[in-house]
Amino acid sequence: MSAIKNLVVLSLIILIQLSSVCYAQDNVIELQPNQCIAVHQGEKCYVDISLNWQTQQSGNYCLFSSQQQAPLLCWQNSLSGHFEQETIANENVIFYLKAQHGSEILAQKELKMAWVYKKSVRARTSWRLF
Repeated sequence: MSAIKNLVVLSLIILIQLSSVCYAQDNVIELQPNQCIAVHQGEKCYVDISLNWQTQQSGNYCLFSSQQQAPLLCWQNSLSGHFEQETIANENVIFYLKAQHGSEILAQKELKMAWVYKKSVRARTSWRLF
């Protein structure tokens, strides 16, 4: 009976280690806020973003935005980083992390657009004959 108990305990230990290894491979980006709100659809919104990223392997990483090709900021020999900036947008913006000399996207987050008033199908001013 103790052999079965030891086998069960050993199996649980292996499962816990495997699950932590799977979790450890995840790269994470946290973005605050994750939504940018403009008054009318199509107008630009202005928001101060705060972005934190974390990887499980130390390296040289760069943060990019879908708004430009050049990196926003790069870090050397890092496991994590922080970035703050005012963002001006009129469409969704994707922030993504890549190795400095790599092409694979390691993690990404999207800043989504929202509007208080959507575009009206009808023109604001209309002419009436009667």
